[in-house]
Amino acid sequence: MKKIAGNAGKLMAALVLLSPLPAVLAAVNAPEQNLQVQHYSMVLGRDGVKRETTFTERLYRRSDQVWTERLTGAETAAGTADAADQRDHSGHNHPDAGSSPMWVRRLADGSLDARLIERHQRRTVKVDPQYYGNIGFNGNWGSTFYLSDPQSLKNMRAVGPAKDGVQLYESKRGELTVRVSWDVKGQYPRLVESFDAHGMARRQTAVSVIAAPPVLPWKTLAGYAEIDYSDLLD
Repeated sequence: MKKIAGNAGKLMAALVLLSPLPAVLAAVNAPEQNLQVQHYSMVLGRDGVKRETTFTERLYRRSDQVWTERLTGAETAAGTADAADQRDHSGHNHPDAGSSPMWVRRLADGSLDARLIERHQRRTVKVDPQYYGNIGFNGNWGSTFYLSDPQSLKNMRAVGPAKDGVQLYESKRGELTVRVSWDVKGQYPRLVESFDAHGMARRQTAVSVIAAPPVLPWKTLAGYAEIDYSDLLD
């Protein structure tokens, strides 16, 4: 089990470090995007059991803020997040970092303001940097805004010229291979794949453009209370 977890951890680390954006494309005026992000991961254990995970998120990015929201079964079927408000959350004092939307803003001084949104309680939960690990947030604006760190392309090689607006990059570290299909104009990865040489682990992230929502989600928070994540800790 430790080896399985280690393989999965290495794949995730590689995606953060190697899923790139050219520094020359990391412009301040990066294009606004409305994206659907489909995640898939597979780990084949030494016991022969294959463990697969899939989930889908929607991401809305503007010049200085990003909203990321996972779709649960009901929302995926309905194509809307309205069903999230109908679930029974009684007895839960802590925000669910997996299902709660995350709203991240980059402030004028370069620091980040990260919040989890609890619609059912009509409140935003501000998370200070020392608690980022608790909610699975790496605190990196580049990987949050672009779905990867803009400075990491130097660790990869371009595979041929760009074709149909997409540049393919590849990196190999030991037994791990990472490939990124980068949308040059849109400045996001259309596809990120990583896999080991033995077929024991694989991750794939597929990204597509979707329609903008009628109202950006952070503009629907009027009247929400604001609390600190630390206030919810036991």
